[in-house]
Amino acid sequence: MSDTATQEQAPAPAPRRMRGGVRSMVISMIVLLAAVAVWVAMVPRVSSVSTPIADPQGIAREIGAQQKWDIAIPVGLPDGWAAQNVTLLTFEKQPATWQAGYDAPNGGYVAAFQTKDGDATWVKQQTYSGVPAGSVTIDGVTWAKYDRASKGQKSLVRSTPLSGLSTVVTGLGTWEQLQQFAGALQPISQALKTSTAS
Repeated sequence: MSDTATQEQAPAPAPRRMRGGVRSMVISMIVLLAAVAVWVAMVPRVSSVSTPIADPQGIAREIGAQQKWDIAIPVGLPDGWAAQNVTLLTFEKQPATWQAGYDAPNGGYVAAFQTKDGDATWVKQQTYSGVPAGSVTIDGVTWAKYDRASKGQKSLVRSTPLSGLSTVVTGLGTWEQLQQFAGALQPISQALKTSTAS
């Protein structure tokens, strides 16, 4: 009987889950964080989203009809130019502004901005406060050059309205790219005729 009495007095063993210490918990956490880090490293990520716009003429036609403007888009640019930002910009206390922005070949970005009766303040905003840098003639039209050298921003301001709209071509491209882009601008009414003829 003494064996039975001894067995009854022995305490029950502690549950296994209570035996871990702080050290075990820290090791478990490190292993878990390492596994999560490996998983995050293996998940593919996109560094930038740059999807060319499929139908810039369609967008231009729609916005032009809404605004009752004959807005311009570039026609006949060589390969390498891709429409990226084609939209109507509307800001409080500023005139609505048509923007047709394109990625240029070999880097750079060039955009045309147009509005009805753009004043000196509007031009200053579109040229990012660039300073006059001469002029250039493109297809018989004079364009004033503006340069913001500290940021690499170059701009061309058309001396006469294009289909009744003040027009600025600006961007981070070269002067040659801006001039090529400006020379390719056509009012949407003319651009649609050009595209259906080809």
